[in-house]
Amino acid sequence: QCEAIHTEFRKTTMEKLPNVIQEIIELYEGESIVVAEDERNKIYGLTELFCHLQQNGKDVHVWDSHKGKENRNIAERADIGITFSDMTLAESGTVTLLNDKNNARSISLLPRTYIAIIPKNTLVPRLSQAAKWLHENEKLGKKVPSCISFISGPSNSADIEMNLIVGVHGPVKTAYIVVE
Repeated sequence: QCEAIHTEFRKTTMEKLPNVIQEIIELYEGESIVVAEDERNKIYGLTELFCHLQQNGKDVHVWDSHKGKENRNIAERADIGITFSDMTLAESGTVTLLNDKNNARSISLLPRTYIAIIPKNTLVPRLSQAAKWLHENEKLGKKVPSCISFISGPSNSADIEMNLIVGVHGPVKTAYIVVE
């Protein structure tokens, strides 16, 4: 499905994930990067990667909810935004983000390139399973954010003559990395 939605696709292991992300950053000539404040960064070995990138001249900004609009300004100037997918719809190649103060939608929307890290256990067949999961969690009293983003590849739009234009309302390029 990624090919159909003009999205770079990679599959890797947790151990090799930092190397794959670094390859994609180089492929898309990323100099400034904005990432979500997410505990999975540490679990998946990305905290060390981000430090390494900074030591080698890259500008890496970890979203800080205390910085307010400054975060959004940084995201607008960033080459690459990186987040984890909370649920991924296999049928449509759609990443689902449960946006909150540490994982703002600006990270996936404003940079020119977006990288989604997809833990394999977040894959579900289609939207109906995602909706069921969200509904069940809400019924159990678990916090469900008021903003949920569904992202299917780079931003694109086609005019009345069906001329495809990419990057109209968001990133020009996207990459999905499935982590086994």
